[in-house]
Amino acid sequence: MTTPAPDADSTPNPRIAILILTLNQAESTLRTLESLDSEMGPGVKVLLWDNGSTDGTAKRVRARFPEVLVHDSADNLGVAGGRNAAARLAIERLRPTHLLFLDNDMVVTPGFVESLLEPFRTDPRLAQTQAKLRFIAEPDLLNDGGGFRVTFWLGKTEPVGFREVDRGQRDEVRPCLPCGGATLVRTDVFEELKGFDEVFNPFGPEDLDFSLRVREAGYRALYVPSAMAYHAVTTTFEGGRYTELYARHKARNWLILMRRHAPVHQRMAFYMLGLPWLVGRMLVREGPRRGLSALRGWIRGATRG
Repeated sequence: MTTPAPDADSTPNPRIAILILTLNQAESTLRTLESLDSEMGPGVKVLLWDNGSTDGTAKRVRARFPEVLVHDSADNLGVAGGRNAAARLAIERLRPTHLLFLDNDMVVTPGFVESLLEPFRTDPRLAQTQAKLRFIAEPDLLNDGGGFRVTFWLGKTEPVGFREVDRGQRDEVRPCLPCGGATLVRTDVFEELKGFDEVFNPFGPEDLDFSLRVREAGYRALYVPSAMAYHAVTTTFEGGRYTELYARHKARNWLILMRRHAPVHQRMAFYMLGLPWLVGRMLVREGPRRGLSALRGWIRGATRG
């Protein structure tokens, strides 16, 4: 196969499927869809995957946005499972060249989709682009100004520029490790890498794992600040509480991620330094009773990871 020249248009007829996963968050989902009105066109379609809601989300979306393809799953497939199922359905029904994974608690600004798409037109090795995110509740503050920043030895991931006042300091297009909340992915690369790994169900870091696999496969990813959205940062798993179950999944998934992608010296440093720091921080933050419960979950997750 002949590789396109660097100045060739790599996506002459792009078709984008915007994939939104939801679970019992009807109001935020409707708000996200309303913000996407100006982004719709012949080459841009929306697919909503309802991951087992009981609040009537699917019915309300169909009534208000009949142009949206809605699939209401009888079961909660988890984040990776739901996103993969949505992608498979979109590929079958819509034949997209690109998949835009968008959290259901976003409000996008005009030109969002086109800004994410534009870099693909001239870079055949580009696999992903990511938007700039601010907080809905604190609109001057950055939620994400450049993708993941990963410190394996501390067991820590944080968005670049997290909670900085946005004064334009993160307005340069740059390479990044995209998060899954607002990322546009080439469909062929998504299929080549077999999508998100469902070993991380019910929640993360399936998006970080995918972005690292994209990089390891030799593709590029870019942060595109002209694509901007406001993020409410909501959660459904355990209501966002650091319960024993939450801690168990978090520990298990982190260790899987680290074994796959962390250099040996960072893995060793995690067990010697990062893990004791994490345990101490968890006990202080959660208090004696809840902290010990979360610690039990962490140990169980680590031993079964």
